[in-house]
Amino acid sequence: MPREKLFCKEEALTKAMELFWEKGYSSTSLSDLTNHLGIGKGSFYATFNSKQELFEAAFDLYRYTKIELLEQLLNSEPNVKIGLSKILELNLEELLSDNKHKGCFIANTCSELSGANKILREKLEDHDSIFQKMLINYMRRGKVSPKKAESVAATITTFLMGMNQQAKFKKDKKSYMSSIKHLVGLLD
Repeated sequence: MPREKLFCKEEALTKAMELFWEKGYSSTSLSDLTNHLGIGKGSFYATFNSKQELFEAAFDLYRYTKIELLEQLLNSEPNVKIGLSKILELNLEELLSDNKHKGCFIANTCSELSGANKILREKLEDHDSIFQKMLINYMRRGKVSPKKAESVAATITTFLMGMNQQAKFKKDKKSYMSSIKHLVGLLD
């Protein structure tokens, strides 16, 4: 008779995401995962198959959660400049309040694994495409020209990736806010 799983898969996935986000894929061992999740190796493999599959699921959880939050924020703010400022400032606040200096799980994954893992590289490309299309569509609804919307969306994406990495060691809110103001000013 098979043993019954005594844990919630969704909770375990969230815990795994937090551990991978903090330590990275390579530095997270199977023992780290089973200890952090409070499960045995048998339950781990029966539920997640492998460390790689668990990481991919955790990565998807993070990115889809971020996209959903972004959609909610953009749909709640009709003023494009204010909406973009809110996105950038919210991201900044998350980074500056992070005492563990984790940065962004997406940026971290890009730095650590994108060159070595085709599946993750495709997920990163997909996320980038979804994110930029959302920004472009949002700006277009706000009457920003297509060319300007594409340019600003690309600049925001590049800025966020850089800020997400830099904020691990540089916590200068005034400097970031100045950059955000300048970036949003590109819409003028």
